[in-house]
Amino acid sequence: MNKATSVMLMLWIQLTITALVLTSPVKADEHGEFAQGVNVFDSIAGVGCKTCHGEYAEGDVGVGPYIRGATEGTIRAAIDATGEMIVIKNVITDDEIKAVAAYVGNLGSMQAVRTLAKRGRFLPGEISIRPGTKVQLIIQNASIQPHTFKSDNMDIDDLMIASRSSGTLEWRAPEEEGEFSLYCTDCKLEDQFFTVRVAASAAEFHAVSSATDAKNNTMSIAR
Repeated sequence: MNKATSVMLMLWIQLTITALVLTSPVKADEHGEFAQGVNVFDSIAGVGCKTCHGEYAEGDVGVGPYIRGATEGTIRAAIDATGEMIVIKNVITDDEIKAVAAYVGNLGSMQAVRTLAKRGRFLPGEISIRPGTKVQLIIQNASIQPHTFKSDNMDIDDLMIASRSSGTLEWRAPEEEGEFSLYCTDCKLEDQFFTVRVAASAAEFHAVSSATDAKNNTMSIAR
């Protein structure tokens, strides 16, 4: 085999492998369409929607816009009309579009709230929300070590977040005013809390869409 033939063979192998990767659909796991939507958003075509639209669809990376609450029709139109999305258009399936629409639609029904867990402290240390508000609490773990977060009065089980990664807790505030807290179970500094104050005086959140709520009031995702 001469050198030119060897080069052509190597190129053919590389193109074949790339084609296999790009045409393999993201599969739904046992949690169904919603979990498939998360998977599509994170990894479709090897880049995911989050590369341009942000980890939680907030449009915070300076490329793609805010798409929390986007409808299936809006997503289909964007895939068809946006040139930069050709890599996704070439591989995404109809079921995957429906799944990711369900996921971002649900995001639009929640008030996104961020806190940074750094050296055992939360920054900011508290937020105020209206009674009955559905909240997505996004925790960024700034440590070089994984940490576990928990709440004793929000019906939230342990959430382990890898080092320098984020995790999210979804929770609906009760209709009554009150104070709720979240803490790190294994940080060096103890008695440090992230406080959620449920108060009628808090700023009102307007959901982007009328997405159907999940069956449970709480859910957690670690990335």
